[in-house]
Amino acid sequence: MSAEPHTETGAGTRIEFAYRMTVEDFREGLRARARVSVAARRYRLLVIVGAVLLLGVMVWTWVAEGTVDVPLVVVPVALLLMMFVSPWILARQFHRQAEAMGEFRAVVDESGVTVTNRQRTSALSWRAVNRYAETPRAFVLLSGDRNITDMTILPKRGAAHPADAERLRALIEGRLVRV
Repeated sequence: MSAEPHTETGAGTRIEFAYRMTVEDFREGLRARARVSVAARRYRLLVIVGAVLLLGVMVWTWVAEGTVDVPLVVVPVALLLMMFVSPWILARQFHRQAEAMGEFRAVVDESGVTVTNRQRTSALSWRAVNRYAETPRAFVLLSGDRNITDMTILPKRGAAHPADAERLRALIEGRLVRV
């Protein structure tokens, strides 16, 4: 890294980040992704409809027979619990993988985002990323496909200078749609 972590030149802006991913980073990123992903909305809808249908069968059985089988009580509760717990489990799995990669370094400039770690370097042009979400702790860059197959999380704490979060926001607002 250069001695000056961010520069503004005639060619444009360059913002650098250095960070280790946390479980909370992944939870925020996954939450942001779930708000706009067709697959995530479909998953939530199916779980809720399934739980409501099973609860309906449970009530009908109770009214008709005066008793309720244990599976009719356990399964809807388990479905709803799974819907709330699965993002946490997924965030922990992503974090375990990221821990093995060590420190992440990201460079955001006029051409896009390049993220480097111990194992690989990924470069995304602004064409590959067309949406973003800002959470209290991170910027989450999202691909434009319906299921959002690419997600890049840039934790604000990784910015070299406090003003870099504002500079990043200004850079991406002109290129990406906020969700």
